[in-house]
Amino acid sequence: MVAAHPDDESIGAGGLIARAHDRGMQVYVALLTAGEAADPAVTDGSRHALARMRLAEMEAAVDLLAPGAPVVFLGAQDGHLDECEPQISAYLTETLGQGGRTLVAAPWREDPHPDHRSAGRAAATAAAAAGARLVEFPVRLWLDADPGEAPWDRMVQLSLSDAERDRKVAAIGAHASQVRSPDVLRSRLAHLAGTVEHHVLEPAPVPDPVSDPVSAPVSDPVSAES
Repeated sequence: MVAAHPDDESIGAGGLIARAHDRGMQVYVALLTAGEAADPAVTDGSRHALARMRLAEMEAAVDLLAPGAPVVFLGAQDGHLDECEPQISAYLTETLGQGGRTLVAAPWREDPHPDHRSAGRAAATAAAAAGARLVEFPVRLWLDADPGEAPWDRMVQLSLSDAERDRKVAAIGAHASQVRSPDVLRSRLAHLAGTVEHHVLEPAPVPDPVSDPVSAPVSDPVSAES
């Protein structure tokens, strides 16, 4: 799992993470930035304090979704992932190794947020190099854009159980610095706290011909890996 900022994992793929963990898959989270460029009012303008707060929230959220899963913080600068895409991709490629039985979940390469696009490109390059299966999750698309702009023809639907949904909602809530009002979950995030999660399946663009690990549409991105 690749997250550009703390809370991307819960908003975009909380249900997927919970299901993967429950099916016995080893979950590993690579967090690229601490999200320190978010609203500074949360910590009276201190980016350092906000970074510490958001890293702690990330640990709590992941522990709700996949207890015991490691969260590895790469320490890139929030808002500037485009400047270190090659380094991120190299790290992820080395981490994946021979990834034929690995599922990589990462932000959608066309998401409105530039950091999400950079994270998605780096993850896609690494997944292709390792032969891993790639699934992408929109984040800001659901929050800032018209859902009609979603790539519905390239999406698969993950239907969540009540328990998976409850864990996803709790994980989103664990990011308290970003969800400071109960009204947020009831309004802006209401459609993300439902019983369905949508993911984008499309092959990563690579210069050399490779087999497409996601050529066959599936209804459950985890099923092929369990």
